[in-house]
Amino acid sequence: MKDLFHIFRTNDAVEVEDLADYQVILLDTEQPTQAAMAITALTLYQLEHGFDRGRFQMLLWAMSRSCPEEVRVRAIVGLLLICGRLKVMDSWALEKMADLLSYDSELAFEAWQAILRTSKPAVYDPNLEMVKQLYNSPQFANAPELYFEPFVRGQIEDLDDYEWKMTELFFHAMNVCDSDKYALLLVLKQYLPAIVQQLKEQDIDLDSLEFVGMNFQQIMLMGQGGKQKLQRREYELTPVDNYVQQLYRFIGLSRHTPLRLTKDINELRNTMIDRKVVVGAERRKVLEDL
Repeated sequence: MKDLFHIFRTNDAVEVEDLADYQVILLDTEQPTQAAMAITALTLYQLEHGFDRGRFQMLLWAMSRSCPEEVRVRAIVGLLLICGRLKVMDSWALEKMADLLSYDSELAFEAWQAILRTSKPAVYDPNLEMVKQLYNSPQFANAPELYFEPFVRGQIEDLDDYEWKMTELFFHAMNVCDSDKYALLLVLKQYLPAIVQQLKEQDIDLDSLEFVGMNFQQIMLMGQGGKQKLQRREYELTPVDNYVQQLYRFIGLSRHTPLRLTKDINELRNTMIDRKVVVGAERRKVLEDL
């Protein structure tokens, strides 16, 4: 299969055969990553180059209930970001969004909340200062798609079963987004072999790892020169939270885009899409308390 992330990210025109491939992978429930990455590319292209009806329609297709959750989450975040950041006033696009919100209102509001929370990193992104330097690594510099890949084994490392189990336990406890997992793993993997050797010498087998009180904070402090501490999130990241943070890691830290974060929340609140999503006193109150 073609690399639609690269094609949709860089090509000014969408070719008919690429469009056909996209329509096929949208419905692939077994391997949704290709479609998810294509949606991210469609989103970034418009954020960087301006609203495009064709690409916008392609994102709308991805909101079909037949598409996997990972695909639908990325599509709604992309649609809202494009409408909000670009202040889209195109009547066709706004009518399409109104139709979409008539049956996907809750998902849209969850995504809008996550987008607006990015304006308060000190509250909702406590690990930003610790991890942002890790994104200067060659892995992220040479492969911008790594910001958006689901966290899977073997993407940037070659760990054995024991080492991977330790890694999974660590990240499960800390509730960090997938791109942060990759960034942190670049540090963590340097220390895993020595830790594994020590645990094996203590006859601690793979199935017992989750009951071992391993001091992962100490590992990360070693990697950061003892200056900062990784903070555990109080809540588990939803798929929406995870993707929004991946996207904002890219926008805020990557050298591959001219985009930068929206710091003034009113730039997003004073838009037509905000009026369509935030309907009713209850939702207004939720956003006031962010």
